[in-house]
Amino acid sequence: MSTTRHKKFVRSKEPPGKLVIGERDLRILRALAEHRFLTSEQIFALDGGGQRNLQRRLQYLFHLGFVDRPSQQLSFDRPQTHIVYALGNKGADLLCERLAWPRGKVNWTTKNREATASYIWHGLMISQFWTVLTLALRGNAASLVNWQQGAELRDHVQIQGRRLAIVPDAFFTIEEGDDLLHFFLEADRSTMSLKRFWGKMRAYWEWWKQDGHRDKFDISRFRVLTITLSDARKDNLREVARRADDLRRGSAMFLFASEKSYSLQEPQSILRPIWQSPRDGRWHHLLE
Repeated sequence: MSTTRHKKFVRSKEPPGKLVIGERDLRILRALAEHRFLTSEQIFALDGGGQRNLQRRLQYLFHLGFVDRPSQQLSFDRPQTHIVYALGNKGADLLCERLAWPRGKVNWTTKNREATASYIWHGLMISQFWTVLTLALRGNAASLVNWQQGAELRDHVQIQGRRLAIVPDAFFTIEEGDDLLHFFLEADRSTMSLKRFWGKMRAYWEWWKQDGHRDKFDISRFRVLTITLSDARKDNLREVARRADDLRRGSAMFLFASEKSYSLQEPQSILRPIWQSPRDGRWHHLLE
C-alpha cells in the first residue's frame, strides 16, 4: 500500500497502485452513472461495509481515472466534510464493457468540469433523497422498483393556448403488495419565486386532468413530492400549492418534505410524507 500523500482534487501522476475492479466498485460506478453526483457519505451509507477500506478504494478510483472529484465543490457555501464524486471517462468505459451500460459519446471529464456549483448542489439534493429512501426501504414490505432521472422525463401541457413544460427532477415508483405508488420529485433550493412555483404545480394539475401521465408514463395516478431545504420553505410552498387545483382548497396530489426531517442516520423518517396523505388512508401502512 502506498504511503505517498495524494492531493484530493488533482490526479497523481503516480497513482496509489493497481486496483482489481470488483462488484463493489461496479456498484459505485453504476450509482454515479444513474444519479450523477454522490458524496462519500452517501456512498458509505449505501455500501454498508468497512468505511476505511471504501475510502481507500474511492481514492484509487479517483487517481486511476474511474471517477471524478469536481473541483467546483470547493466553492460550496457549506462545510466540506465529504467529497463529492461523479463518473469519470474510464468508469463509463468500464460500465459499458462489463454491464453493457449505454456509454454514448459523452466526455464525462468535460461534462463534470462544466457543471456549475449550483447544478451539483441541486443534484446532491436529489441523490440525498434517493439514498435515504433506498436505506429506508431495505428490509421493508415495500420496495423501490423504479427510479428515473434525465431529459426523457420531460413533457408539456397546453393551458389556454400556452405550452407549459413538465420537467420533474426524478420519477420513482414504490411497490407495496399489489399497489404501485408513483411519484414525481421536485427538489427546491429556494431559488424559485412563489409565483413560478404555483405555475409549476398548476401545470402538473392540468397535465393530470388531460391524462398526460397516462400518455407519457402509462400510469393511472401519481403524487408530486417537493423537497425543500427548510421547514419554513416547505410550509410556504404548501400554502402556494393549495391554490393550484380547480377548487383552490388543496389537493392530496401535492406532498412536501424538508431535508431537515430525514437523514442518512434516521432514514425511516422519509416515509412519512410519502405514506401520510390526508385523503388517501391506504398509503400509510409502513408507519403503523
